[in-house]
Amino acid sequence: MNRTRAILFTFVISGMLLTACGGKESAVGHQHGADSERYETTASLTVMPEFLSSYTDNTQATYATVAELEDIIKDIKCYCGCMDEETGYHDSLHRCFIAESKDGEVKWTDHGAQCGICLTELQDAKRLHDEGKSVEEIKEFIDNKYKGTES
Repeated sequence: MNRTRAILFTFVISGMLLTACGGKESAVGHQHGADSERYETTASLTVMPEFLSSYTDNTQATYATVAELEDIIKDIKCYCGCMDEETGYHDSLHRCFIAESKDGEVKWTDHGAQCGICLTELQDAKRLHDEGKSVEEIKEFIDNKYKGTES
């Protein structure tokens, strides 16, 4: 009976993660687009936005890795369903956390904080980077793990 519960629990959690952002509107009502995101500008990549105070320590720690991984995540596709290559609105995993950088200032977005797939992709990229994997190896891992999850 415990094994059945564990399997059911795993499927439920997996389903929640995979639908955390999927499509233009997820099961929890999160919509993709500039109107659904909260923005905050800080002086640099090392100054975290105040909106993160309403999120978990894990989410805050994940956002703190953006500065270290910025060049890498600019080359990684996001699989939550947010990418819009026609307009360039979301063109990479980087855009899920940073809307724009200009003159040293950073305009953060809470899109990544609202999305389990974005957060998990960034955490995977950090782990693989720490293991010494190349950008190409990280991209390949992310593509293989998440491809097919986007709505």
